[in-house]
Amino acid sequence: MSPTRRAGVILIGPPGAGCTSVGSALARRRGLGFADLGQVVAQDLGTTPELALVAVPEDRYRCQEAARAVELIARARAEGTVLALGSGCLGRAEVRRALSAPGGPGAQVVALTATPRTLATRTGMDAPRSVALGAVHHAFVVMARERDQLCRELADLVVDTTDAQVAQTVERIG
Repeated sequence: MSPTRRAGVILIGPPGAGCTSVGSALARRRGLGFADLGQVVAQDLGTTPELALVAVPEDRYRCQEAARAVELIARARAEGTVLALGSGCLGRAEVRRALSAPGGPGAQVVALTATPRTLATRTGMDAPRSVALGAVHHAFVVMARERDQLCRELADLVVDTTDAQVAQTVERIG
């Protein structure tokens, strides 16, 4: 890596941890390019990030997501960009291999984490108690905990965003 170019940063974390907002702010602060996997995949599929998982069959979404994740990880390593990867794609072995691949200038893998309650609040999964929503909320919390653990295993640095503003999280990453 040339002395003037900084290594990229790849942000991973469960929904609501802040990968997109922190990634965008971090890229601005460092003067680096920024990509958000969810936005890229949604654009590929001709929809919005909010609707992408329901606009097409999930297996089609996940295949496109994994292919683009591997591509964007390579770009973050080669070009020193900031990538908001999230955590949905981490279930795919090829994505985990790409994150762990040695060689090249590399990129720091940062796991953003928060308490399940905070994640639920940030994603709108904290609606008032309802029998109908209880199972959905429980499934979200279980998924968030599983993804959080995987993110911690893959990360070079773990940053808790529970009580932090975006600027504070960017500062902690450096």
